[in-house]
Amino acid sequence: MPIGLKESLKGVPPSMHMPVLCAVLPIAAAYADQVEVEYCDGQRQHLGLMSIIRGEQASGKSVCKNAVDVWKRQFDEEDALARKREEEWKERKKSRKANEKAPEDPHVLIRMLPVTVSCSTLLKRFKNASSHTLYSFCEELDTLRKTNGAGSWSSKYDIYRLSFDRGEWGQDYNSDQAESGVVKVAYNWTMLGTNGAMRKCFKQDNIENGLSSRILVSEMPDSAFSKMPRFGRRSAEDEAKIQEAVTRLRSVSGFVDTPRLRRAIDEWVEQKRVEAAKDIDHVKDTYRKRAAVIGFRCGVIHHLLRGGSSESKLSVDFALMMADYALSQQMAAFNR
Repeated sequence: MPIGLKESLKGVPPSMHMPVLCAVLPIAAAYADQVEVEYCDGQRQHLGLMSIIRGEQASGKSVCKNAVDVWKRQFDEEDALARKREEEWKERKKSRKANEKAPEDPHVLIRMLPVTVSCSTLLKRFKNASSHTLYSFCEELDTLRKTNGAGSWSSKYDIYRLSFDRGEWGQDYNSDQAESGVVKVAYNWTMLGTNGAMRKCFKQDNIENGLSSRILVSEMPDSAFSKMPRFGRRSAEDEAKIQEAVTRLRSVSGFVDTPRLRRAIDEWVEQKRVEAAKDIDHVKDTYRKRAAVIGFRCGVIHHLLRGGSSESKLSVDFALMMADYALSQQMAAFNR
């Protein structure tokens, strides 16, 4: 494992390594939001990733939150200053006299958002993002699903789907109170949830809905009748290494050429096509395509963290492992 990912697994039981990796990869990709890569189909892409870590209650999902908490520190520190500026602007606007001109909107960049953010506020954040990727972490998927009105799972569904490839989304209201406009959606997130909450969010026709195939799913190990897992602690040095990894991802911009990753993923997706055709498995044939994209993007993150001008075999192997894992987990979660 390269810097950042290696330290994310410190103190984590081996059976929980994959859920923790899947939890931190979307925020790692959000930090590398100025990177553009070419996929094996010739199209240029950004690193859009969304993950859901599923497991029953008391299955240890908090180990994923602990890792993400370290990764999001730089976002939190910068957002705290931006939110302070925004609050000061709101206070000045509220306390101004009737004949005074309203203070100018500071148009601050805030990148860490609660998943229950209203669509109007989310649109405003996108408009102020200046091509940066926004990020959300949700400790409980059911919290989002139960939210009524703006901010619910159903109203964000299309936004999440479009965020995978920076599609366009917008809304148009004839009112000064609601945000209007059209934006490119750059939004990564990590959510934790029970299997029951997953089933309620993805009720039926999952293969047709477009969102399920874009999600990196990971299942916590079955903890029924198991002994209590033993967790270690990350040292201050480990946490500093994660911050170094964040800085490294943020420092890379522009086109990054990854020919070895493209070639490996091209061969992988063709192999899965042949397997699906032999079994006449339409579900696998659909999910293999985006599982390949997910694996490829994870491989790019691995490569960026390792550094170097060309991809190592380790980065290629990591991409293939993540593609295999994404496909198997999608099939297990959604092929009902």
